[in-house]
This record gives sequence, structure tokens and C-alpha cells, in this order.
Amino acid sequence: MATLEEIRDECRAIARDSALIDADRLWPNAEMNAYINRTHRHIARETRCIRDATTPAVVMISMTPTDYTTYVAGTLDYIWANDAGGWLYQLDVCPYLYDLHASILQIDEIKLMSEPRYLHKVSVTKWQLNPWWEQVVGIPTEYATDLQVDKIALNYRNDAADTMQLAVRRLPLVDLSADTDVPEIRSHYHDFFKNGVLEQMYRKQDADTIDLEKADAYGIRFSDDVEEIKQQEIILDYKLSPNGSLEAFR
Repeated sequence: MATLEEIRDECRAIARDSALIDADRLWPNAEMNAYINRTHRHIARETRCIRDATTPAVVMISMTPTDYTTYVAGTLDYIWANDAGGWLYQLDVCPYLYDLHASILQIDEIKLMSEPRYLHKVSVTKWQLNPWWEQVVGIPTEYATDLQVDKIALNYRNDAADTMQLAVRRLPLVDLSADTDVPEIRSHYHDFFKNGVLEQMYRKQDADTIDLEKADAYGIRFSDDVEEIKQQEIILDYKLSPNGSLEAFR
């Protein structure tokens, strides 16, 4: 397991930036931290290796029926709730569209706290065969992520309060800043930081730091590192499948 300071020191040692005072270093702490955090996000985004099913702010989405009298005039919900011939006339129902946490890259599964089954992922085009799909009341059975960016849509609108529980792949929640901060990616992958950081260090536009030949070489090594992590995650996915669950070790 590596800390922010340890990753910084390792990369500086390789680049022979041995100054003890930060102001005298070719790559000061602030720059190094930025390189490390950028590498952290890149690894997480490209390999989907940060798995989360427990952080409430990320994986729990509350579903609460809205008092139909509070809809803003002119909105679709207001029109539907005041249409005497419509399916939602004077009904208090949950929304069909919900915000996803900005860190989420991929949803592996969703279930309702009140239901012993998972929701199935589909394309919203399946529902759009019914022109009134946004007004169907019932317990949701499907979800879609292709209706609107960073949002999740449900096929039915529940008329009772509930909570969606997600299992996701995501970006790091916060940047590493304190020297003792530890990356969120698995400790087995912490060795893969250095090539990504060194590539950025040697691309710094300064006569004493820029070396595009070294930067390109470290960039190639980092791309290989990312591919290795992807392969490890594929193996882990297999081991987490029902037939291989006894082999899984996070």
C-alpha cells in the first residue's frame, strides 16, 4: 500500500529530483499531487477498478412520491397530474428520472430495498414504443441510462416510498491531498502509478524538465500497465460470477 507521499518520493527519485526544499524542486509538491491525482482518475476511468456498493451518497437513491399539488405550472408532471383523462390525474407518484452521483462510471446492478429482485437494464427506446411510458404507475422492473446524461430512468412510477441500492464502478471520490492519503484503487495496483506520473513530469514545459523521448517511453509503459489492470479486473469479474465466487479475493 502506497501513500501520496511515497508515490511522490518514488517518482522524484527515479527522475533524480533530489532537492530537499519544495521551492527548489523541479517538480514541486502541488504539481506532483496533480499528476498523481490525474493518474488515479485515469486508471479508475479506463479500468473501472473501483467497485462500490456501500457508500450511501453514491449508491443509495431515495424514491419519494411527490405531492401532485406542488408541481410547477407548465412542467410535464403538472400537465399530467391535472389532465382529468390522464393516467396520473391527481396522483402522488415518484419521479421516473433520478440523478446519478457524478463519480459513477458504470452500474453493475440495481435493486429496490422493498423487492427481492434486481432491475433489468434496457435501452429507453424499448419503453418509447408506448408514447405514455412516463405515466405508467407500478413497481419499477427496468432501468435505463441512455435517456439523459448522468441520470437514471425507471420504466414505472412507484406510488410508495422506496430506495434504490446500486452496485457501481466509479471514479475516486476526492483528490489525494494529505501526505498520508492512500489511493482508492486496490493496493495491488499502486505500483502502476509511477509510469503515468513520470510521463507527465517529463512533459512539463520547462528547459530543465521536458524530455519528450522519456515521456513517450513512460507513456507506453503506462498504457501497458493500464492493460494489465484491465486483464486483472476481467479475471476478478469471472471469479465474482456465481460459478467462481469461491475463488474471488478483492
